[in-house]
Amino acid sequence: MQPRARKTSLWWGTLTLTSAALISRGLGLIYRILLARFLGSEGLGLFQMVFPFYVTLVTLAVAGTPVAVSQMLAEGKAPARRLLRVATLIVLTITLPLMVLTVVGARPLAHVLYHDRTLAPLLWALAPALLAVAFSSVLRGYFIGRQEMEYPAMAQVAEQLVRVAILFTLLNLAGRLMFANPPLVAVLLIPVGEGVSLGILYVGYRRARLSDSAQGRGGSALVPAILRLSIPVTLSRLLGSLIGVVEAALIPLRLELSGMSRAAAVSYFGQLTGMALPLILFPTALTVSLSTNLIPVIAEATSHAQHDKARRDIVDSVRATALLTVPVTFVLLTLGLPLDDLFFHAHIPATVFIPLVIGGFFLYFDIAFAGILRGLGRTDLPLWNDLLASLVEIALIWGLASRPGRGPEGIAIAVSVGFALSALLNLYYVVRLTRVKIPWGRVLGKPVVASLPIWLITPLWQRWLHAQHVDHLLTIVTSVLVAAAVYFAGLSATGTRLSRLL
Repeated sequence: MQPRARKTSLWWGTLTLTSAALISRGLGLIYRILLARFLGSEGLGLFQMVFPFYVTLVTLAVAGTPVAVSQMLAEGKAPARRLLRVATLIVLTITLPLMVLTVVGARPLAHVLYHDRTLAPLLWALAPALLAVAFSSVLRGYFIGRQEMEYPAMAQVAEQLVRVAILFTLLNLAGRLMFANPPLVAVLLIPVGEGVSLGILYVGYRRARLSDSAQGRGGSALVPAILRLSIPVTLSRLLGSLIGVVEAALIPLRLELSGMSRAAAVSYFGQLTGMALPLILFPTALTVSLSTNLIPVIAEATSHAQHDKARRDIVDSVRATALLTVPVTFVLLTLGLPLDDLFFHAHIPATVFIPLVIGGFFLYFDIAFAGILRGLGRTDLPLWNDLLASLVEIALIWGLASRPGRGPEGIAIAVSVGFALSALLNLYYVVRLTRVKIPWGRVLGKPVVASLPIWLITPLWQRWLHAQHVDHLLTIVTSVLVAAAVYFAGLSATGTRLSRLL
C-alpha cells in the first residue's frame, strides 16, 4: 500500500469510527437520560455499581484480542482464517468458565462486592452477554486489522439504538412502576444489545472472502503470539475495570464516613458515574476511534521501518485530538452544568463538575497516546502507567472522600488527577520511543485562541436570550451552536483552514 493510500485509510477509518462513535455516544446520552428517568438516582446507582463488574469480566475475557488480531493482520504475520480460529478458541477458553462463575457465584459475589445479596439477579442477567462479546471481539479485531471499519461502526450504532428503542418503549408504554425490579430490566438490555452487535459483525464476516493461502505461523505458534500482544492490553483494561469495581464499593463507604446516608452516597455515585462523566466522556468518540486506527497503522509503519511516517501520523493524530477536544472543553466549562441539568436533572455542583472537565481534557489525549504505544508493540506500557495513576487515584479517594461536607469534591479531584497522571506518563514514553517532536505551541495554540471567545460570547448570548424570555431548552441548544460558530470563526481568523479541520 502506498503512503498516500495508508494515510487515507487512517483518516477514512477514523472518520468512519468517529461518525459511528458520535452517533453511538449521542444515542448513549439519550439512553442515559432514559435510564436515569427509568431508574431514579438510587436505581441508577445500583446499576452503576454492577456495571463495572460486567466490564471487568469482559475485559478479562477479550479486551486484548481485537488489538492482537488487528496488529497481526496489519503486519501480515498470519493467515486471517487461521488467526480468527485460534483467537476464538482462546477467548472461549476464558469466557465459558467466567460465565459459569458468574451464574454459580452470583450470591456470594453480590455479598462480598456490594454487601447486598439482592443484586445477585443483576449478575445472572449479565452472563449471556459474555458469550456474545467473546465472538464479537474476534470479528472486530479482524475488521480493524483490515482497516475496514464499516461493520464495526454499524454494530456500534445498532447496539445502542436497540437499547434506546426498547427502553423508550418501556418507559412510555409501561412506565417504571410496572416493574418490580427496574435495575434488572436495565441490565437485561446489555445482552440484547451485544447480541445485535454480534449479528451485524457476523453478517460482515460471512460476506468477506478469507483465504489461508497466505504464509504465516501455524496454529500452535499463533497462540503465544496472540497472548504476547493481548495479555498486557487485557491487564491494562482489566485494571481500569477493577478500579471501577473498587470505586463502586469504596466511594459510597467513604462518603458515608463524611456524613452522608447510605441512600445519599449511592445516589451521588449514580450521579457521578451515570450523569456527569458520560457528558464529559462524549468527546472520546474521536480519540477512541483514532486510537483504534492508530494501532494497525503505526504497527504497519514500524514493521517496514517507516519511522518518519509514524512520527507524522503521531503529530497529525495529536493535532486532530486538539482541534476537537480543546473547544469541547471550553464548552463544557461554560455550558456543561446547564447541559447536565437539562439531560439528567442532576444539579451537580460546579466544584465537582469543573475538576472532572479538566481531568477529561487529559483523558482525551491519553487514549490517543495509549493507542500509539500499542501500535509500537509496547502494550505493556499503558498497563504500568494506568496502574500507577490508578493507585494514586484510589489513595486520593481514600483520603479525600471521607472529609465531612467535602467528600464529593475530593472524589472529583482524585479522578481528575488519575486522568492527568496517566496521560503524562503515556506521552513521556511515546516521545521516548519514537523521538517525535510534538509542536505543542502550534498544536494547542490556535485551538485555544479560537476557543477563548466562547467564555465571553456564550454567557452574553444566554443573558440576552433570558432577557427575551426564550425557552430554556432553546437557549441551551442555540448557545452550543453559537459556541461552535465562534470557534470556527476563531480558527479562520488564526489561519486554520476548515478543510484541514475536516
